[in-house]
Amino acid sequence: MEKMRNGEENKTLMNGEAKAEPETFRQFLYNKQKGTVLGRTGTSWCQITVFYIIFYIFLSAFFIGCLAIFLKTLDPKVPRFYGKGTIIGVNPGVGYQPWLKENPDSTLIKFNLQDSKSWEPYVKQLDGYFSRYNNINDTRECGAEDSNEALQTDPDSLPCRFDLGLFEKANCGAKDQYGFKSGKPCVVVSLNRLIGWRPVDYDGNSVPEEIKSRYKSGSITINCEGATPFDKEHLGKVKYIPEAGIDGRYYPYVFLPSYQQPIAMVKFDTIPRNKLVIVECRAYASNIEHDVSTRIGMVYFELFVEDKKPVAAPAA
Repeated sequence: MEKMRNGEENKTLMNGEAKAEPETFRQFLYNKQKGTVLGRTGTSWCQITVFYIIFYIFLSAFFIGCLAIFLKTLDPKVPRFYGKGTIIGVNPGVGYQPWLKENPDSTLIKFNLQDSKSWEPYVKQLDGYFSRYNNINDTRECGAEDSNEALQTDPDSLPCRFDLGLFEKANCGAKDQYGFKSGKPCVVVSLNRLIGWRPVDYDGNSVPEEIKSRYKSGSITINCEGATPFDKEHLGKVKYIPEAGIDGRYYPYVFLPSYQQPIAMVKFDTIPRNKLVIVECRAYASNIEHDVSTRIGMVYFELFVEDKKPVAAPAA
């Protein structure tokens, strides 16, 4: 009896109230006596719901307001940070076409002279690339003395229209399937678009030897060679269209829907058959640097021209 009395006394608090029994998980989910769900009454749930609705409305409004103020400071035509000391930098990269989007990691241009389907993807890619030059609206014809200089200062100035006729005359146009049909592929070489960039001429006798015979003041001269001694031996005759490279009067680049990017084409007249040749193309101007490790100012691609009967696909 004494033990039972002591047990009853232990259940009683000092103020005379009985100790509360610990709440079970089931009671936490729904307590019928207290009328709570997950530890809260209906009124409490209503209050906290209203609080968080108001809180997140104000938080969203604050975020949208900050974003709107930030966007007001941006120019849709010019990056906020560009030029020296930025990720964009001041040294343009070099690109080439045809580059197949279906295989973006490959720089191989491979086709078979005896299989027209093998060069169809490259022709289609170049057709799509050159289609942008068909729209001549909001452009102007430019003579030898004209340029795009006024585009940066005069908002009403129109960019120069780029003429593709030079490529057609060199059998590097659409009617000749860009030289692929005859085994003399023509490859487009271009510079990345950098806002406000323009080529700087070499001083006096500082023109590199490899382009000295073709260099023209105001232009970006392109020079393509084999990447290794083997490739240099087998590259064959290379023709540049135009000879001086990319015409500098189409610079500086500005963000305009009607701007037509200047390019040059490289025609490989005597590329060997059934041999892989790695090509290195460099762009030359006084303000273009070259770095083999980062491939700044240059681009690499491989050419493989086959001349053999295509293998018939096995019957299903």
